[in-house]
Amino acid sequence: MPRIADWRWPFFTVDIELTNHCRQNCLFCPREKLTRPAGFIEFEVLQSIVRKLAEIGSRITFCGMGNPLLHPDFSLIAEFCRSINGLSFGYTVQAPALNSANRKLLSDARPGFIEISFPTFDPGLFEQIFPGCDFAESLDFVMKLRAENPQMRGLTVIAIKTEQETRSENEITGFWHSKGFDCRLTLCHSRGGNLTKENLISTRCIAPDNCGLFATHSFVTWQGELLACCHDLTGETKIADLKSSTICAAGQKKLAILNDKMPFEICKICDEPAAFRALPDRDYPESSGARRRFMKKWLKAKQSI
Repeated sequence: MPRIADWRWPFFTVDIELTNHCRQNCLFCPREKLTRPAGFIEFEVLQSIVRKLAEIGSRITFCGMGNPLLHPDFSLIAEFCRSINGLSFGYTVQAPALNSANRKLLSDARPGFIEISFPTFDPGLFEQIFPGCDFAESLDFVMKLRAENPQMRGLTVIAIKTEQETRSENEITGFWHSKGFDCRLTLCHSRGGNLTKENLISTRCIAPDNCGLFATHSFVTWQGELLACCHDLTGETKIADLKSSTICAAGQKKLAILNDKMPFEICKICDEPAAFRALPDRDYPESSGARRRFMKKWLKAKQSI
């Protein structure tokens, strides 16, 4: 196993949870297991953490167990992020949430990328996954977002390969490419054992002792706490409080964990496909261009699992 020496690697990409409130009721989201407190990240806390991450070139995605568009300071946060020279930031949103008001919020935010969760283009399966949501309306929302942002390069659809999906990877990615979107296909997994709907889960492999996701990615809750990953719905894997800890100290704690097998109970039943990625075997990329090139390989490896 390659030994990771640079504390920056665990923060190569970072998910920050602006909120864990959500109005969607996605079938593959085990919200009923969420016992962490509900709330919104404070703007000052967000500023402090983002500034620390910007110094090492982290790619920041605002997502988590909630809809980032619900944060009352959404526009202020976006303005702050745009003010940091060279910061790469974006959002993950569910397709049914992309009504006209939310599309305007996203367009005005001018992020570097937007990832849209659109699990399947099978209307019946889509409406099963998103109870109470209309497939045609959601597809229209996504197409309008594309039309309203013709110059944006970072629009990506995240398709979820569930057990019930009958279309091939080429059919799924081809559908979205024909509509002007990049597409990344991921396997539906148990979210650290929290999702128990067997008719959805399309992978059964238990993650390795040394998690490739943990090695290159970090998850920060709306409270500013660094957890082992977003699948921790209770907060029991807390590694550091980034309101007070430095990124360097938090990164060193993660590296110490990687030198042994993952110690958390949630890891023993985890089937997250990204956990199978190889640990970094090179120096941390210093330039933004080098980070982008590594990112392309990183996503390709994740998609091919």
